Amino acid sequence: MPLHTRTRWTAVVGLLWLAALLRWVDLPHLPYGLWYDEAYYGLDALRVLEGHLALFFPENNGREPLFIYLVAGAMAILGPTPYALRLTASMIGVLTVAATFRMAWTLSRRWEVGMLSGILTAFLLWPLNLSRVGFRAGLFPLAAALTLWAFTRAARRGWARDWAFAGLIWGAGFYTYLAARMTVFPIALGLILGRRWDPRRFPLRGIALFLISAAITAAPLAAYFFLHPSDFTLRGEQTSAFNSQRPFFSVAMEQAARVGGMFFIRGDDYPRHNTGSRPVFDPLLAVAFLIGGIQAVRQAPFTAIWGLVMLLPTFLSTEAPHYLRASGALPVVVLWASLGLWTLGEAIGRWIRSPWGQVAVLGGCLGLSFPWHTVAYFDPAWWAQARVRGAFSLDSWEVAHEIRSFLSAYPNGTVILSERLWAGRAEMRFLLWKQPMVRIRRLEENPPEPPPAPALVVGWQHEPVPLLRRWLPEEALLSLHAPDPWPGENVPRYRALWAEPVDRMRSNLEAVFEDGIVLEGGIARRSGRRLTVILDWLAMGKPSRDYSVFVHIYPEAEAPRWPPASPPIAQWDGGIMDGAYNTGLWQPGDRIRETRIVILPESLSMVPLKVWVGLYRWEDGSRLRVQGGEEAVSIPVEEDAASGDEPQG
Repeated sequence: MPLHTRTRWTAVVGLLWLAALLRWVDLPHLPYGLWYDEAYYGLDALRVLEGHLALFFPENNGREPLFIYLVAGAMAILGPTPYALRLTASMIGVLTVAATFRMAWTLSRRWEVGMLSGILTAFLLWPLNLSRVGFRAGLFPLAAALTLWAFTRAARRGWARDWAFAGLIWGAGFYTYLAARMTVFPIALGLILGRRWDPRRFPLRGIALFLISAAITAAPLAAYFFLHPSDFTLRGEQTSAFNSQRPFFSVAMEQAARVGGMFFIRGDDYPRHNTGSRPVFDPLLAVAFLIGGIQAVRQAPFTAIWGLVMLLPTFLSTEAPHYLRASGALPVVVLWASLGLWTLGEAIGRWIRSPWGQVAVLGGCLGLSFPWHTVAYFDPAWWAQARVRGAFSLDSWEVAHEIRSFLSAYPNGTVILSERLWAGRAEMRFLLWKQPMVRIRRLEENPPEPPPAPALVVGWQHEPVPLLRRWLPEEALLSLHAPDPWPGENVPRYRALWAEPVDRMRSNLEAVFEDGIVLEGGIARRSGRRLTVILDWLAMGKPSRDYSVFVHIYPEAEAPRWPPASPPIAQWDGGIMDGAYNTGLWQPGDRIRETRIVILPESLSMVPLKVWVGLYRWEDGSRLRVQGGEEAVSIPVEEDAASGDEPQG
């Protein structure tokens, strides 16, 4: 193989590795959560695996089938997980990079322009995001790139088999996404103009083979729509921007400004489609896109027709600009930007009279653009925002993880899930697919006989813990699991109340406080600077009020007995279960486990510790006494095996 060819193949392999790396890095966890629409694809894929085959899936506003069948194949291998769903999308994204490279090479007749197009498709935020979420729209750019490549190749070579193959590719595209229906217009216009301007390259026999092949390929789906015409029109009617009472011209001008501005000023506002409403291009690539677009209108008018028509789905619909609905324009958009970059590089290379000038310009532009897109996408601060978490239903993901953790510990345990966390949440149905131990209940209703421990009740954020408590047995060790509130919020999105067997309770202390509260057991485990304090409480009667717990931590030598002579080096104070089920809500016989994490200062990370625990009235700080006269109890301290670790979180 000649050196020149080997170098090109090496570059292509490197391109695909770059695309794969950006799409697979941390894919199981980023994006956080699982959105409703993604979950619906997963649910349909699971039904396919059960034998429910379909040409079109009418649920959830109707969806074309190809992506669902690909997801079903992945789930048959990897199981019914969100990772299988998104891995399918990422594999499609890598293939889209390869197809865009080949398409741009063919259309421009320059390998370098093809490589630039592949690189841009690999790291631009728009295609990168499409490759990491489980939406069928991510399949359409692949179909569009292959269609443009096959159509151009057939028109240039004129072979009958090329025309038939191009028709097959085009017809298959109708099974990808709703906007694929719009390809009829640029294809029809391309055939008409091609036949008129260059009949030798567009012979009637070739056109006939193209149309027949496409018709045969798309016939099953067309037959379905013929029998179910409402499914064909439903989504377009739902999302039309021209259904309002506003003047047509006013709406059209506003839509055009939004769609045109998505490349330079403001992009898609949905966190599921874009990061921080960023435009498609950074300033450098925006200039290249303009230059390439001007060139394309003169030298490759078919790409201009294709690009404009593929922007119509977002122009005609609400929520413009919408990166999913405009996804058919993506291959042409990156081709134009690549043409502009190549033209700029050539011009500067001629100006400085050095072949390395062009390389430096192209490398510099790509190097400056790369972080603008990729760093923004992987920025932890972006994913930490409450609206981004909500856009991917992170709370549903966390609830499902909590339930699976419980069932992993107690396979025969019972889970009661609030209807408020289930109704209308396709992601919950997918994440908890075929979990017979999960029961959906309205927690406000009077519960039947509670199930025996182990059991778990998961409630919505505004359902109080006493409401959850009613659904659990009296003889159980209760513990509350709740995530930290999202930024800008005051309460966790859900609360999970565990009821474990009573024999899990520690009884190494049996310290009886005033008001009938007993600290049955406790322990503190140190791992480096991280101290985990576990306290097991018992209500001998019904406490008269709420109390606060204090955990005071000292070097052992400074606090051998209570009260110590100096203030604590580290401490934690607060209501039990963060006040959600504090002592004033307890019922006689309740057993409560409280777990707290205390981050120790460096001075306490290695020395022996003394940990004192007690109760006090938060208004005046007066402490409850333990039977025997003291105000605090010392709990034992254990060293964790990983005691050299730094604190996390």
